[in-house]
Amino acid sequence: MGKRLADVEISRIRWEEFGTFGDRSGKVPDALRRLFGAADEDEATEAYWGLENVVVVQGQLRDAALPVVPVLLAGLLDELSADARDFVLELLWQIVLGESDEDEVAVGRADLGDRCREAARTGLWLVYRELGTRRRETAEAILERIEDDKPRLAAYLAGLRGK
Repeated sequence: MGKRLADVEISRIRWEEFGTFGDRSGKVPDALRRLFGAADEDEATEAYWGLENVVVVQGQLRDAALPVVPVLLAGLLDELSADARDFVLELLWQIVLGESDEDEVAVGRADLGDRCREAARTGLWLVYRELGTRRRETAEAILERIEDDKPRLAAYLAGLRGK
């Protein structure tokens, strides 16, 4: 298969139109590509820190977090190293746990957390798939935030515990 699905999604977004912490929106596409292409934990960690503290900091979201969500979901469909996949899920978790930064609230974007969770719901089954991997705890934490059908989540988790 040619280009990664995530690369197509990255190229569709006008990143300069989105706010980040430290005015680094132009660096987000490269950090995402490096994360998806990371071959090992060191590369994945370095790429992750090009996004953490840029689109999300300690539960505070900037509006660039919103387009990052579908990119992360597209990345989960691509072939990724286990380490890259770990950090993709970690970043998704950080985002779905977050709420709008005060600067975003000041310009009328107080609903970024809800919008990011809504965007993450479009990839619900991709996160469910991660329950069967070493990323189970992170996937479960994401699903606890985004899954509206709590009995379904409970049923899947009970099935995993029964193994």
